[in-house]
Formats: sequence, C-alpha cells, structure tokens
Amino acid sequence: MEAQFRRDAPIQHLSGVEGGDLLVGAGFGVVTGAVFPASGLSGNLTSVPEVSLLYGLGTRAAIGLTGAAFQRLKIGERSTSRVVLDPGVDDGVTTDAGDFVVTASFAPLGSSSGFSAGGLVEVRLPNSDETRGIGTNTTDVTLGVIGAWSATRWRGAAMVGIAIEETPLNPVDQNDLVAYAVDLLVNASERLRMSFGVSGAANTRGTAPAGTESHGMARAGVEWLVGSWRFDASLGRGIVDTSTGWRLAAGFAWTATGDGR
Repeated sequence: MEAQFRRDAPIQHLSGVEGGDLLVGAGFGVVTGAVFPASGLSGNLTSVPEVSLLYGLGTRAAIGLTGAAFQRLKIGERSTSRVVLDPGVDDGVTTDAGDFVVTASFAPLGSSSGFSAGGLVEVRLPNSDETRGIGTNTTDVTLGVIGAWSATRWRGAAMVGIAIEETPLNPVDQNDLVAYAVDLLVNASERLRMSFGVSGAANTRGTAPAGTESHGMARAGVEWLVGSWRFDASLGRGIVDTSTGWRLAAGFAWTATGDGR
C-alpha cells in the first residue's frame, strides 16, 4: 500500500504507512474565533510551524507525533479567567508553545483490504503554560477502539473511546469524556485525494471542570502527491460552543520509505 499522509487525521492508521516508512511534515494553521474557556480568552489563533512525524511500525501499525512549535492569539474578547494569567497577556496578544500529541494506532484484526479493527492510544503532553491563556498545561490520555474498511477508491475509519483530561485548576482531578472520530479518504485520481472527517470529545458531566469542556470539529481537505512529496490543505469548523471557530490549515510532507520504494 502506498504511504499516505493527512495532517488533521486523528486516526493515524488511516495513513496506511508500511513498516519502516517515515513521514515528516510541516505547515501552518489559522483559527478564527478560537475559544479558551479556562482563561476566558477568545480571538484569532495562528500556529506555525505545525510539525508532524509518522513512522510505520508495520503494515497496519504506526506511531506519530504532532504539534505546534509556536502559537499566537490575537485577543478579541475576554471573560472571567479561572487561572492567573501572566501580566504580558494584557497587551491584547499572547504567545505560547503548542501542546504536542503522541499517538500509537494499530489494526491487527482483519486484512489490509476490506474490514480491519484495532485500537488507539494518544497522549497530549503538557508543553503549554496555562498562564499564557492558550493551553492548559495538562497531560491528557485518549484510549479508543478503531474499525476501518478499505476499498479500491476509498478508505473509511471510525473511533470511539474515552478521553481522560486533567483539570488545569486541580491536577489531582480529571474529567472523562467520550472521544470520537470518523474519517473518509477518497482517491479522486492517482495524485489527488480528498478527505472528510469529524472528531472531538463529549463531556459526560453536568458541568465540566474548566478546561475540560466538550470540543469537536468537522473538516474537509485535499492532498496532492508529487513523487515523495505531499501537499495538503484543509478547512474545518467547530461543532460545539467551545469549538466555534473556522480552521484553515496547509502544509507539505516528505516520505522516506523503509525499503527504498
């Protein structure tokens, strides 16, 4: 199976990398109307560079790292902050590192064509500083089961699981959310692919602790292949009150195949 790359795909094994393949990507993202309930800030968020690494452990197993090295929020509105913000946030702009996410996915059941099933483990690392107002500086873990179906021209996958999110105001407390994702990848031609997906997590409490509210996004994207290079762009829209912004992302990736293919 030829290696594929999708920057915004939460289901890593949908990428279809072979064992030994390494994909390296970089790009940028812009979100309008980004909302950060814990800090009470909202505005336009720019993330650059957004970096991605994906390594194929086998035909249907992969490990990946994604995240933004730098983020800048132009503050449009403020409400009550539940964390103590850095004094520098008062100038209308705040910056911070983005959180990085390590994901391992595998699909040992079934076959590479037709139905397959497996699981996903995802860990969000606490790279951000909650006093800057953009991140929560917490360690969050997602565990899920995956089902996928491959056909000649398309591949679809769905994931459901639990997202264990640490509360930024009380490190010994957590909120367990229902995590979900659905992805569809369509091969329009040998060089052009289209993708569609929805992903997020739904709060299971009556009132979620600040920083662990429901979140989700629907998105569509395109990917153009030129040899070992991939160029991609996507447009997303938040589907819950705490994820209301539009997200535009674009970038490129390079594939190093494990056997010289």
